[in-house]
Amino acid sequence: MPRIFINGISAKSAGGKSILTNFLKVAREADDGFSFCVVVPNMSGYSEFAGDRIEIVDVGRLSATIMIPFASMTVLRRLPRKRECDLVLNLATIPIPTRLPQVFLCDWPYAAFLDSPAWKMSTRTDRLIRRSKLFFFKRFLRFVDVMLAQNSVLAQHIAHNYRLPNVEIIPNAVSLDNLRDSSDFDFSLGDGFKLLCLSRYYSHKNIEIFLPLAESIKSTGIRAKIITTLSPNDGLGAKRFLEDVEKRGLGDVIVNLGTVPMAHVPSLYAQTDALLLPTLLESFSGTYVEAMYHRRPILTSDLPFAHGVCKESAFYFDPNNPDDILGTIEYVMADGGEREKRTEMGAEYLEKMPGWSEVYSMFVKIFQRTLENDLSVVKYSTTPSFR
Repeated sequence: MPRIFINGISAKSAGGKSILTNFLKVAREADDGFSFCVVVPNMSGYSEFAGDRIEIVDVGRLSATIMIPFASMTVLRRLPRKRECDLVLNLATIPIPTRLPQVFLCDWPYAAFLDSPAWKMSTRTDRLIRRSKLFFFKRFLRFVDVMLAQNSVLAQHIAHNYRLPNVEIIPNAVSLDNLRDSSDFDFSLGDGFKLLCLSRYYSHKNIEIFLPLAESIKSTGIRAKIITTLSPNDGLGAKRFLEDVEKRGLGDVIVNLGTVPMAHVPSLYAQTDALLLPTLLESFSGTYVEAMYHRRPILTSDLPFAHGVCKESAFYFDPNNPDDILGTIEYVMADGGEREKRTEMGAEYLEKMPGWSEVYSMFVKIFQRTLENDLSVVKYSTTPSFR
């Protein structure tokens, strides 16, 4: 029975955790002849998958962001052979320097979009950590046999940036279970056109653009509100943003709900009119999928990653220009026919997106081909210089 080593050391939250948990849900029930050894940052949310075919290894403190390069060069380098594994599936941001065949899913957008303004945002410490991760990403790239990306836009950027002969596409699977399970909750949002930004605080989400945007909304008298879901516990940036909302007297335009339980998310979509996401950098945002499912128009950044997911179903704007965002909001509010048209497009795109069973089967085929040495991508022999 072939044994697959899965590096899920970075799967602590958000998209990374979603990918790993959904993969394991299917793997647990699959009858494909594979067994798995899975490295996780902690047992929370993963212990349920432990069984005859799946071994869960908790690496604890080694999963801290600053420790991941060290873990990749030491523990993770030795562990696959120690656990008698035949192939590595790497879901982290840094390849493992191993001679075992390695399939690497690159869903770290900073590696794909090297010129994104998101690189210049956040604190010096965060920027230093990202630069360090990028250095080790490039350094260990030669140990990757098969490079995967979640859509054609990411694949093109990764192939170009690192001079790779081929990058295969494994689409991000759609999991709708959480979107169907709900409990009614009244958020008491009042009247007006309500634009939902359902996200925790991250610097690349570009939430600060809401401050000048809200001032413009207020000064022009447009009956619109921005609904955010931030918590002061999201970090210093979130705390400063919420303080600025209060200091500038924008609480009637920017309505912050705090963290919203998943069970209340369907109710929140039902009580809002559109999704507003001025993000500067993504690989794949599940928020777009949620909006499509709940049939809400999407207003988002005119950047390649957004087009890769939403295509023609979204309304696009310059995320660094509050006037352009305001103009897009006004257009969407005024043209109900166009709202309906693009919302229907989004629903149609959603129907064509693969589920996790289909995506898991794609992974299995890649494992089988790789183990048989029928590779479409050979070991990369050169490592591009650090920028």
